Amino acid sequence: MRKIALLLSFLAACIFIASAHAIEFETSTGEEDIVLMSTDGEVNMGDSLSKSVEKQYQVVKDEALQKRVNDIGQKIASVCDRKDLIYHFKAIDVKDRDKNLDEPVINAFALPGGYVYVFKDLCDKVKNDDELAGVIAHEVSHIVARHSAKRMQSAIGANILMILATQTQTDNQSLGRAYTAMNSLMQAYSREDETFADKLAVKYTRKAGYNPTGVVTFLQQLWEIQKKEPLRPYISERSHPYLSIRISSAKQEISGKMDFNDYINIPTQTRR
Repeated sequence: MRKIALLLSFLAACIFIASAHAIEFETSTGEEDIVLMSTDGEVNMGDSLSKSVEKQYQVVKDEALQKRVNDIGQKIASVCDRKDLIYHFKAIDVKDRDKNLDEPVINAFALPGGYVYVFKDLCDKVKNDDELAGVIAHEVSHIVARHSAKRMQSAIGANILMILATQTQTDNQSLGRAYTAMNSLMQAYSREDETFADKLAVKYTRKAGYNPTGVVTFLQQLWEIQKKEPLRPYISERSHPYLSIRISSAKQEISGKMDFNDYINIPTQTRR
């Protein structure tokens, strides 16, 4: 069994490398970086993963909600710094909620190649379109900076293989493992990636005609949830690291300054 797993990992890596090549690009910060994945390879990977996502979760049937998410997403995509992709925006929900999850899933995530998914519970939680635009812009920013692609590069082993396997396997055990693997990928961004995506989200929401304070007010909602309830897999210090830092950083991006309350809420070890 172990030999089969190793062989599958090796074959997956070969397929990945065959469709990728080292390229240099400039992010919206003007800095150069190297990603071992071509745009075509990124799109192909995102397309495959999206099919698995839509097996593990259900696409919401509410046409009005889907239109809201897509309309906001397309406005954000039209002003973002990466135009070499076709962007896809969908609202999703957990299948068999009573069996799998009692608590709301306040989250959204991006896949390589332009795929953004927003959970229905998050759509219900936002106070207005400005907050939803902030969330979607944050995820688009991860795609623009190729954070998703770089994550997939480093996670070509068990997680990716498990998720892709659900395209041919539909038994409960396989789906359960893929569900866990997807959660792991959703929580894998670094603190730097998250704060950078928040800054770009401020830029994109403003350019798209939304109030960028929506980025801040929704982060504040997440922070209040963390204060009141135990950390859960979908709202955790790993998926939303140091929310006080993110809030302060986003406020600075909007106004160009940090107020005293923001400063004292930043963990002491991170102050400069």
